[in-house]
Amino acid sequence: MAFYDAYGKEIKKVKIKVKINETGAGKIEVNAQNVAAGIYTYSLIVNGKVVDTKKMIKNK
Repeated sequence: MAFYDAYGKEIKKVKIKVKINETGAGKIEVNAQNVAAGIYTYSLIVNGKVVDTKKMIKNK
């Protein structure tokens, strides 16, 4: 998973480890204490390809 600022600059990349044959909904918690307030995007990357991208708003 990769996180980007409002200008499209990658600010963090996180590896997600999944057990084989594990399916269903999951949850990722991100510590955003050291991130300034603003709008960010994050993308789920599987086998080097972007699968989905969402927006995230960080309030003070």
